[in-house]
This record gives sequence, C-alpha cells and structure tokens, in this order.
Amino acid sequence: MKAKSLLLTGLFAIMACMPLSAQEILKGDMNDDNAVTIADVTSLVNVILGKAPQETINVGGSLFKVDNSLVVGTWYATDGSHFSLNEDGTTDFPSGTTYKFYVGQNRLLILNASERAVQILPIVEVTSSYLLTVDYVTGAPVYYTKSGSLATGITISPSTLEMNSGTTAQLMATLTPEGSFGSVTWSSSDESVATVDGNGVVTAVAGGTCIITATAGGSLKKATCSVTVKQLVTKIVLSQKQVFLKLDEFVRLTATVLPENAANKNVVWSSSNESIAPVRSGRVDAYDYGTAIITCEAADGSGVKATCLVCIVGEDVYVDLGLPSGTLWATCNIGATSPEDYGDYFAWGETEGYNDGKTIFLLSSYKWCEGSNSTMTKYCTNSSYGYNGFTDNKTELDLEDDAAYVNWGPAWRMPSEEQFKELINSSYTTTEWTTQNGVNGRKITSKTNGNSIFLPAAGYRNGSSLDIGGSGGYYWSRTLFGNPIYAWRLRVNSSFIDTTSDNRYRGKSVRPVRSLE
Repeated sequence: MKAKSLLLTGLFAIMACMPLSAQEILKGDMNDDNAVTIADVTSLVNVILGKAPQETINVGGSLFKVDNSLVVGTWYATDGSHFSLNEDGTTDFPSGTTYKFYVGQNRLLILNASERAVQILPIVEVTSSYLLTVDYVTGAPVYYTKSGSLATGITISPSTLEMNSGTTAQLMATLTPEGSFGSVTWSSSDESVATVDGNGVVTAVAGGTCIITATAGGSLKKATCSVTVKQLVTKIVLSQKQVFLKLDEFVRLTATVLPENAANKNVVWSSSNESIAPVRSGRVDAYDYGTAIITCEAADGSGVKATCLVCIVGEDVYVDLGLPSGTLWATCNIGATSPEDYGDYFAWGETEGYNDGKTIFLLSSYKWCEGSNSTMTKYCTNSSYGYNGFTDNKTELDLEDDAAYVNWGPAWRMPSEEQFKELINSSYTTTEWTTQNGVNGRKITSKTNGNSIFLPAAGYRNGSSLDIGGSGGYYWSRTLFGNPIYAWRLRVNSSFIDTTSDNRYRGKSVRPVRSLE
C-alpha cells in the first residue's frame, strides 16, 4: 500500500471524506474500552503482545485506544506496493517516509512522524493468509499478504441448480490462479426465491428463478449460478374434515392445494377402510357402518396431506329438541365419533384444532393477536385491545373462522350465545349431571318431545395441558363477549350449567348446530 499524498490532520476529517459504506464499518465509540487484539495468526504475522500496557492515543483531539500489538514483517498490498513494519511500531514505505502502525478498536491506524493520522482503516478480516481492510476513499477492499498473490478469477460449481422449495444445496467457489488468496462473498438476486449464506449454502424459499453470485475480494471478479426452484405443495385444505353419512349415501370431497404456484397440484386419495368408505377422486361412498379416515396427499413428494374422518351411522347426527328457534343440535362434538367422545379442541376463531397439530393454547400461539391481550388483530370492538388501536367491530365469527362450518360443511355453525341460552332455558329443557357409557357430562332433555343430547365433561386446553377433563365441560359459541379478549362459552359441571366468558386463546369443545331444513 502506498502512502497517500494527502495527509489528513485528524480523525474526524478523515471520517468525513469516507464513503458511506466505509463510515458504517468505522462506526463505534472512540472511548470504547474493548480494544481488539489480532491473535492466532502466527503463520501470517509475528504478533508481539505485552510489550506495553494499553494506552490511549490523542488523534486530532479524539481518543483512540490501542493495544500496542505490533504486526512485524513486510506486507504486500493488492496493487503490488509494500511496506515493512518494524518492531518499534514504525513502518518504512518505499518513499522512505516512516509511519507508525497501530491496531486497536478493530481498526488499523497509521500515523506519520508527527503523530498525525494518515489512514484509519477498518480491520474487516484476518486469516492465516491475509489481512483485509477497506480503502477509506473508495470503500473498496484492500488486502495485505506476506506472500502469494490475490485471486484474479473465480468459478462456481455447479453453475446451475434445480431445487425443491425448502431444501438446501452447497455451492463451491474456487479462486484462480491456484494458490491465490482472497475472501468470497455470496449474494442472491432474489431472496424470495433462494437465499445463500456466507459459506455458499443455498436455501430454496419459493418457486421461481434467481442468480447466486460469488465475488472474489480484492479483484472483485464474479461467478454466477442459475437457480431454479420448484415450488412444492405446503398445504392441502379439504372441503370437510369430518363427515357423517348413512348407508348408501356419498359425499364428494374437494381439495384446495396451496400455494397457488405449486408446480404439481395433483393429489392422491386413499381410505383407511375401503370396506366401510372407499374413495375415488374425492368421492366417498358409505358401504358399511363404522369409521374411515380419508387421506388426500400431494403427488409431488412433499409429503403434505390432509384427512377427513368419515362416520357411517344409522341415524341423523342432529337432534330436534323442539326449541322455538328451530335449532337442531349435533349429537357429538367436532372430532368425536360418539356422543361421549371428547372430540377436538379449538381456540376461538381458529378452525385447526388439537387434532390438527395445534398443541399449545396460549396468547403467543393465538391466530388473532400479536402475543398479548392488547394486540388483537380481528374481532375487536375496543381500540384499547387492538393492535396499534385496531378495531373492526365484528361480534360474530366469519364463516371462514367458524370451526363447525369449516370442519363439518356449510350446513353447520358454531352456536350463538342466544342459542346456548335457549338450550339451557328451563322453560324448554331440563338438565342433569350423569354418567353415560362411563363418561361424565350433562344430559339436556327437551320438555316438548323428550329428545336429548349429551355434553361430555371434556375439560379445556390451556398451554399444553388438558385441564379438568371428566369434571367440567366448556363449549365455544360464535359470539364475542363485551370485552373483546373474551368470547361467550357454555360451562357444564356437576353443580350447574351456565353461559359465561373466557379467554379466546384457550382450547374448548365445539358442539355444532344447524337449522330445520
């Protein structure tokens, strides 16, 4: 490196003329006590430690803490110039001028004989082969080496990649000529398609094409690899997750394959019990009594699948209790195959429950907030509880957020607060705590026609645990409470049955309803 003809009189004057990229690298507290020592590079330089305690140099009115580690030897810069650094901290440039060379605060400081700063260069990297700084005028990398030459070329292997989304691949960069040195930096032309880390590991993000570039430091020579990412299927949504059929009935399930740009959207259907409910291209036929799980799996090898529980029954799965509204109540919970079965658990406004893999029921995992009661993002009637003051004044679940509608189909809904109140109105029904097929719960019987439904004491899910299963049951309505962090629920136990509210993030049972047809 040749001495600059322009000698700056102080640290701030030097920094003022640096390009932004270099200034950003040089940012730091000049009174920082954390001086940096170059170590573990004895094959490159002779690092002499402990010759003097740490000292602070006054450079143009600013304090620069150094560690008095002296790097000794003859150094060669990328442009072919060189200087020799002596053990007393002085260095002889080809011009014969003597300069002092200090390492401190992650910077390389060069002072002239009058103790005025000539250059302050950030130490970007030190390896066993070279020391890398940045030119304070151009911002370009500057390398110093004891021997050898800087790389003048670079190649990438392989030069093309075809990948599936979500996978990784290793690219290798080779510097030329053989034996040359220099760092390699990696970049992607479109990180929404693929990213690359500092070691050349490419991660396929989503379908598309992009260019991965490797740049050889110093020479700035570049090599590229063309990457094509095939978008795999990430999710399949079935038109129903649970179906009740009578003998000889059928249902046609439809599959929505996501994302929209998936390269292969074909699916493969299968049944866990062909003798009960075979499936052909999504059509499920009821051959015999019992249950079967219908699986729809992506054909692209991603392993993504969705399932539907098919129950073949001998009678309707709803009961007419003779209620004034004409509401028909389902005979079992979502996810259950009998009235006594606990079934699935859902947070309020979520349609994927515990059986779908949601194992944690907390604010941090709740779909409609940003982690706290004051950050609601949907169904919020009070700005004090909305994210950044958000409100939408929705007080009932939209169909796409109704667990009954999504899981059982368009004929079903989660009950409203008023339907719960009608169900337990003593003018229309009686209730009793009982045990049915070994399961505790509340039996609700119509005063009009004697029909009844059984609500098992399925408990509720809070965090990762199931609480009070067997002693209490909690059933979500589709209605928001006055305070929007809560929603209405039906509560049953051995002492009473009533409607009250609870935190929306907790996992509770859902007993669907439908209207008279």
